[in-house]
Amino acid sequence: MGCPRFTLNRLRVLRQGRVAYDQEFHEGVNIIRGENGSGKSTIADFIFYALGGEFDSWKDAAARCDEVQAEVLTNHGKLTLLREIGNKTTPIKVFFGPFDQADKHALDGWESFPIRRSDKRESFSQVLFRSLNIPEAQSVGASNITMHQVMRLLYSDQRTPSTRLFRFESFDKQDIREAVGDLICGISGYEIYEINLQLRDLDAEFAKVSQRLSSLIQALPRDVQLDRPDTIHSQCRLLDEEKLLAHREIENVDTLVSQGETKEFLKARQSAQQSLFKEKKAIASLEESIEKHELELGELTKYQAFLAENIEQVRVAESTFQAIGAIEFTRCPACLSHLQSVFDPHVCNVCGQNTDPEEDKSKYNQVRLDLEIQLRESKQLFSEHETRLTKDRVELRRVKRSYSKKLSAYSIKFDLSSSPREAFLAERYQRVGQIDQELIHLTDMLSVAEEVQSLSQQKQTMQRQITDLSDRRKVLEIQAQSRRSSAINAVSDWGRLLLRSDLDRQPEFKNPDLVELNFRDDAMFVDGQMNFAESSNVFLKNTAIFSLFMAAGGDELFNHPRFILLDNVEDKGMEVERSHLFQRLIVEHSTELSERHQIIYTTSMMNPELELDDYVIGPHYTHDKRTLRLKG
Repeated sequence: MGCPRFTLNRLRVLRQGRVAYDQEFHEGVNIIRGENGSGKSTIADFIFYALGGEFDSWKDAAARCDEVQAEVLTNHGKLTLLREIGNKTTPIKVFFGPFDQADKHALDGWESFPIRRSDKRESFSQVLFRSLNIPEAQSVGASNITMHQVMRLLYSDQRTPSTRLFRFESFDKQDIREAVGDLICGISGYEIYEINLQLRDLDAEFAKVSQRLSSLIQALPRDVQLDRPDTIHSQCRLLDEEKLLAHREIENVDTLVSQGETKEFLKARQSAQQSLFKEKKAIASLEESIEKHELELGELTKYQAFLAENIEQVRVAESTFQAIGAIEFTRCPACLSHLQSVFDPHVCNVCGQNTDPEEDKSKYNQVRLDLEIQLRESKQLFSEHETRLTKDRVELRRVKRSYSKKLSAYSIKFDLSSSPREAFLAERYQRVGQIDQELIHLTDMLSVAEEVQSLSQQKQTMQRQITDLSDRRKVLEIQAQSRRSSAINAVSDWGRLLLRSDLDRQPEFKNPDLVELNFRDDAMFVDGQMNFAESSNVFLKNTAIFSLFMAAGGDELFNHPRFILLDNVEDKGMEVERSHLFQRLIVEHSTELSERHQIIYTTSMMNPELELDDYVIGPHYTHDKRTLRLKG
């Protein structure tokens, strides 16, 4: 059905069942003209609102109306739209047919669609996009790209600062603007935008999973291979089998233990006592060794501090000697009598004795080296004691655990039992209790291990998804770059042509090399510059929107609806001659397009050359004859 083409055929506004505005529009240029304040902008707002714009800043006259109706021609036929005057989210009713047929159906045949997408109901944007052959986003995240967002790039209103490309709204996002611009230019549809949204969500979820996985792995024991569910299940089965065997032995105690085993019982008790004594002795020995090492470390710490202090004193003494040795005394330090100068540096000028500074330096060096060697040996010895102390402490903990376990077993088997039978039962019951505790611990570890396994699989799956999406994005970005270059160059060519046709009012517009539309930053640049005189900003803003429109008119790869709406092309103090020029440029270039298109603009400075039925819509509006007829 071809590239998107959209035409507004008729617009009607009702108040209390009566017609407040009703005009038919046509293909090509449509001009709504009249005095300032006569309601032209209100009609532009109604058009924007009827086509899915999220609007609620109604002027008093518009707020008194009840509903707006519009017949539109799309690639797949005519639609009639009806929207009550309300707020941004007021739904739109759609009749799949022309206005005349829709007018005959009170309720039958109309379907209501929400402005924003939901899981339960298709939105108005989805209906209109399909009718226009505009690629539709499949992900929920891309649902922000609506007809409202598209119209923001097609509608130049008076409320938006003239330096902005898109119609202004408070909560705006760069990603959405860029996605809309790419969509209009035919750059990969929504796919790159959707991939960016998916990658952002995946990266956030991947970080959460990684953090949770790391914390769980740290909670698992490091000395036992209990990080896998199958390992823990295997360990539990072994314990269950051992527990079952212990219960069978308890049931068959009389066949397994004879009363004649008293000697063996006593012998085992003596052996257990000897083992306990041996381990207790080992504990005492280790504690003594630890105390010895701790004392040695304390003494070595003091000794090292002493050596360090002496080394510093030697350094200070040597520095002092070198300073004093260089002083030539003029009087005797004892009797203060004058001394004769001595010119030999190796003779003391006080006592006359021969001196050798290098020999004195060697003595200081010998003392310092001796102290440093002692300090180094002391540190080595300190390190050895530290290593032994650490080993003794580790061994002490191990021996104490072993001793405590053996003592508990001894107490149950020998202190609380007076016969081999009782000792056998006590030992088995103790083991059953231990197995139950171990099973509880393993059950807790199993839930952790299962979560670790699940998170590991999630992490691998997400990593593959991230890699696949990143690779797909690279391919799309390469394709998009080629398409973007082609589309933007076409828009720039039209922009340069239009600016060069301007009156001699802005030096930068005389012969520009590049006119750039930056959708992401919501800005327009001329050779890298922006924000010119206010009237020039308006000229540039309308030029940008018209250039995008004309570029789309000559390239079917654009997803542009071939429709624009310009409110007051002479805003911000533009002079009459300049406004007339721009209006003439619109008409001249519009006639160059052979395919269906539509331009609607309002003006208070109507170019008299264009005062023709082929262009004008309705009468020339004044303060006495406004666009909305609300009386009567």
